[in-house]
Amino acid sequence: MEKNKDITGLFLIGISGVAVLVALGMVFLYAPREATMGDVQRIFYFHVASAWVGFFAFFVTFLAGIGYLAQGQRRWDILALSSVEIGLTFITMTVVTGALWARPVWGTYWTWEPRLTISAVQLLIYVAYLMLRAAIES
Repeated sequence: MEKNKDITGLFLIGISGVAVLVALGMVFLYAPREATMGDVQRIFYFHVASAWVGFFAFFVTFLAGIGYLAQGQRRWDILALSSVEIGLTFITMTVVTGALWARPVWGTYWTWEPRLTISAVQLLIYVAYLMLRAAIES
């Protein structure tokens, strides 16, 4: 049974790797150049997808937190922690790719627009969440 899990894991990693390579090929080789923004628009393919994954992961964290408070089961806490780690990775990618896109388009890396500020505050809240967990958990 354990061998089947290993084979399945390797298969899924292989399929994921192929999918990422195909997506990168589509972004850089197939997608046409945007007329107004040029090649910098290609950042959006990474930016939007990472934002969706990050925000969804934080929604899962919210649901797992409610599950933990309602039932007190450790599995909800583990799910919340895992989801925060994934969400933090993708929200960081969102903020970085957004800044990389903004510089050539807006002339600055950052504006205090509400969506940008909320993403940055959310990032800081979940960094604090991980820091508090590391300080408290034995």
